[in-house]
Amino acid sequence: MTDGTVTLFPEARPSEAPASDYAATVAACKAEMKAAGLSIAKAAHEMGRGVSQSVLSKWLRGIYEGDVPKVTERVSLWLSTRAEAARRDLAAAGLDRHVDLGVTEEIETALGHAQATGDIVLVHGRAGRGKSWAMERYCAGHTAAYGLAMTEAVQTLSGMLGLVAEVVGAGGGHPSALAAETAIVERLTGRRALLCVDEADLLRPRLLNQLRCIRDRARCGLALLGRDPLWKTVARSERCEPIVGRIGIRLPLAATAEADILDLARGVLSRAPTKAERDHLLGVARGDGGLHALRRLFARAWVLARAGGNRGISAGDIAAAREEAA
Repeated sequence: MTDGTVTLFPEARPSEAPASDYAATVAACKAEMKAAGLSIAKAAHEMGRGVSQSVLSKWLRGIYEGDVPKVTERVSLWLSTRAEAARRDLAAAGLDRHVDLGVTEEIETALGHAQATGDIVLVHGRAGRGKSWAMERYCAGHTAAYGLAMTEAVQTLSGMLGLVAEVVGAGGGHPSALAAETAIVERLTGRRALLCVDEADLLRPRLLNQLRCIRDRARCGLALLGRDPLWKTVARSERCEPIVGRIGIRLPLAATAEADILDLARGVLSRAPTKAERDHLLGVARGDGGLHALRRLFARAWVLARAGGNRGISAGDIAAAREEAA
């Protein structure tokens, strides 16, 4: 502090690193943090490997008494990593720009029914049919609508209920599955709530039926979303028989509609695709991976377009990207 002025990063004078390298790296680090709106804690977290918040703070102020060259090298690596990520960034490609699709409306209609009536709805189809996107969009736009995705790691009642409790705001660290269930039911009851469970096909019948029990006790809506094996499990398992009798809507998702694929393409290309492009796009979107594969195709086409100095994706970029994928 001098004359009442506080300097957040005073001039650094390290004794262990070449002054020019150190000074340049400090300046670059400060500039990157400012441009990205990163705190010291966030930047240090990204750097990792021994660069704690305290170490970075002292290194930036020139008072670090440890291995200054080592920290300087680590910060330089972080800067180069971020620069490379910026060069490869796909944000400008418009891949995540929202486009209203027919399948999104279908799924959101089913979810709305579940929330309004307290029914169970089951949405199933191959990967890349738009289930997760629609669920996330619905939950973001409605109160008391909670969405979560299951994983292969969820094998026990305690594990599943712990995830559900955190998502619905019923706290964590419950001493038992029963305690977690009780907290979840209390949180959902009387709120016209909806619990949406994505990747539900990864759950065993016992866990699926536990979700039904929560729905029954809380009198809330329940949406189970997943790949086609979800319906096979529910329909064939004796443990899931109570679920079948409570399904208000079952929505099987067939192949992605051509209109949806072309609407997505227009959103990315900012124009209608040509006939040749349509053939490529339909072939990819209706194959393995569905809309996930289509997004990867556009991502690669965007990279090829930038490498060629083009501002937008051309038919040649799409064809080349599909050929590479094949």
